[in-house]
Amino acid sequence: MQQNTLNNSYLLVDLGQIRRNAEAILASLPAGTELIPVLKDDGYGLGQVQVARVLSGLPRVDLLAVAHLSEGAALRQAGIGKDILIMGGAPSHLLCVAVEHRLTLAAGRLGMVPALADLARRAGCRAAVQVKIETGLHRIGLCPGAELDALMDELRRAGDAVQVTGAFTHFADVSDPERVKQQQRDFLSGVEQLAAGGFPVPLRHIAASAASEYLPQYCLDAVRVGRRLYMDHPTAPLGTVREAVSWRTWVTNLRALPAGAPVGYAGRCTLKRDALVATIGVGYGDGLQQELCRLHAPVLVRGKRCPLLACCMDQAMVDVSGTDCRVDDEVTLFGCDGQGNSLSAQEAALLIGDDEGCGLTAALTHRVARVYTGGGSPTFGVYDKKSGTP
Repeated sequence: MQQNTLNNSYLLVDLGQIRRNAEAILASLPAGTELIPVLKDDGYGLGQVQVARVLSGLPRVDLLAVAHLSEGAALRQAGIGKDILIMGGAPSHLLCVAVEHRLTLAAGRLGMVPALADLARRAGCRAAVQVKIETGLHRIGLCPGAELDALMDELRRAGDAVQVTGAFTHFADVSDPERVKQQQRDFLSGVEQLAAGGFPVPLRHIAASAASEYLPQYCLDAVRVGRRLYMDHPTAPLGTVREAVSWRTWVTNLRALPAGAPVGYAGRCTLKRDALVATIGVGYGDGLQQELCRLHAPVLVRGKRCPLLACCMDQAMVDVSGTDCRVDDEVTLFGCDGQGNSLSAQEAALLIGDDEGCGLTAALTHRVARVYTGGGSPTFGVYDKKSGTP
């Protein structure tokens, strides 16, 4: 890979594996249940456009989901024609983006629908919304009862300018069975209220990745899947999906140091024994989590797990004692190395208390090239997180 990218590191993204993961998820869902790929934060750092192109042709994938209007606009500008749901709250001054790019908004607060209807009438089109029903997470959403009644009044005044295409909510804690059941009851109550008020809901969804794995009774008409597209459950894997990404860099220097030598700023790490220390060409400015270095988490060097020692913005140090490490050797921070040895992102994330390894990929900055395989010849490029394209 050295001759194909200008970057000090690259994230190898196997698009073929992502597609196979999606196919496995679809096979596990109840008959008729749709899959909504969640591509927020540029597909958790993998590249939302590339992932969208791979998944858009699958059966029962009729809707994509992102968090921000800018993400939906980027998908449209890249030629993605699928319906796109903006799941997060939208500032009023950006509602025009939804109309311009035919994006479906989450109706999660009062006052948005009238403004959206006005924009749609001026543009000579119909805007689409999915009602976000508040069931206990308390981010955005409207509670069953008076708030949904007020929303329906707004929808009636909007007339044909605004169409309701679905309703959704989000579990606050899938590890709490009673709370999950209550949220489901509250959600279905809100859906029934909408239907009784003249707004039947054609698509109901509440389950995300974890619920789709272990709570199939909550799948309803569709499930929203983000993390599960790229990796298995962090602590109770089903074995039906495989990790699809690997972050790799190179050794830029080697130095033999004696026991007691301080390594890194302020001597944050003091060697307990003589060691061969390698410098690698990434640091926290590339998205390497500093907590991994403080815990001396492993990376793969020549197939061996070697502990991180210290981290700077642009470089980090690794104890490669006992290896035949050389300058320019490839180092895998998570994923698989070129010889098939594995160090999963889920394992690394759990070391620092993160509940999902996709948080590690989402943290990677523009300095990490994204390299795409599984869709033909490898595609190399400098990653632009604003547009989501290399």
